[in-house]
Amino acid sequence: FVPSPVTFLHTVDARIKQIWLVAMYLLIARASPAVRLAIAGTVAAITAANFPPRLWQSQLRRLGLLCAFLFLTTLLLADGMPAVLQTRAPPVSLEGLPAIPDTGYQYVLLHVGPITVTHRSFNLAITASSLTFSALQTASLCLVTTPGEEMAVALRWWLSPLRVLRVPVEEIAMTLLLSLRFMSLVFEEVRNLSLGLAARGINWDAQGSSGSLNIAGRLCVRLFGNLFQRSENIAQAMVVRGFQGPQRHNLYMMKVNPTSVIANVCAIMVLLCFSVIIYFFK
Repeated sequence: FVPSPVTFLHTVDARIKQIWLVAMYLLIARASPAVRLAIAGTVAAITAANFPPRLWQSQLRRLGLLCAFLFLTTLLLADGMPAVLQTRAPPVSLEGLPAIPDTGYQYVLLHVGPITVTHRSFNLAITASSLTFSALQTASLCLVTTPGEEMAVALRWWLSPLRVLRVPVEEIAMTLLLSLRFMSLVFEEVRNLSLGLAARGINWDAQGSSGSLNIAGRLCVRLFGNLFQRSENIAQAMVVRGFQGPQRHNLYMMKVNPTSVIANVCAIMVLLCFSVIIYFFK
């Protein structure tokens, strides 16, 4: 969570942000390839417009490289070996029917040696890359502009009707809050191990493939051991402080950034506009 600079997204209610997260997946699934790319571009533009370059440049660069790699692999491998079809019906000329006019449509867009690009692989590549980019970046925007406590309270509010069906709503909200808090500990442990590895100046070329794998395996064991130890310490600290279960626990928190009615209305209107556009141009 980045409390400053305070942007438009900071003043939007957490429940509306969660609606956006769910609606984003549904909108991309029903949209055309052009609209999917437009949604991904809009998310990137919102990120660049609301935060200073030091916060979004490296993140968008790495996420863009990941989505580009996913796009290329899906484009080249999703339909790389199209099935050879053989018609079982006799030609139309033998039945006295007029010939089918040539429409100019080609299923295969590119075929160079072992590389085959088709309409199906192109659409799948756009869908996979745009969905990955939008899902990861919108989740990042939501977490950057919303404290974890507000996310947990908003999820508990949405799931509160399920208490009638005896769904453990409080446990789900508490699990979400602890997961969000634990993410920073994971990154901290990875950073500490990376700094310790860099300080020792290990010559990876001299280790060879087996030595490198051995060191990497030891690092993974050490990482998970440290994380389990931190989890045990957190659990003991919660018990010592009087934690008796999610049902008896209240989330005490201060409102970091008060929500704005105008921002909430604008967020809902933008979501409705996106829905209407996708409905007519899907």
